[in-house]
Amino acid sequence: MITNAGNKLHERMLALIQQDLARLGIQLNVVVLDFPSLVERISRTFNYESVLMAWSNVDLDPSAQMNIWMSSAANHQWNPNEKTPETAWEAEIDKLMLAQNASQDPKKRRAYFDQVQQIVADQVPMVFLVNPNALSAVSPSVRNVTPAVLSPQIFWNADRLQVGGTLLSSR
Repeated sequence: MITNAGNKLHERMLALIQQDLARLGIQLNVVVLDFPSLVERISRTFNYESVLMAWSNVDLDPSAQMNIWMSSAANHQWNPNEKTPETAWEAEIDKLMLAQNASQDPKKRRAYFDQVQQIVADQVPMVFLVNPNALSAVSPSVRNVTPAVLSPQIFWNADRLQVGGTLLSSR
């Protein structure tokens, strides 16, 4: 498994994964690379069996992830450089991602992407290891707080926050 040098979190995670797999009798060889070499392997030479890296999504809209989920996309890591889907489940992901991207109905878009997530959970082309833990505190006098998954967790709906009966934003 490859990862980038200088990322202490990845190096520690790989050490733990390596230890856990060793307990099962599986030897995991770890290769730590400088970032340009890592990018070269995952995007040009494909000289790796597995990689530990982080994808960051800063947009709630699934359309922002087309470059990962579409089978012909540049960051489609499990069957790189394919022009068309190699498997039936990849074809289904392509169909669902295009459908959610084209729809203007939020409920339909969510249903399409929920199906994508189910396929990914069933087929496991990627293993998601970590989700950042975000803790937020809010005074009991602040109302209409709806935390979000993405940063900033509390203030993404700032136009609706109220202190007592006073709206904080003048939108």
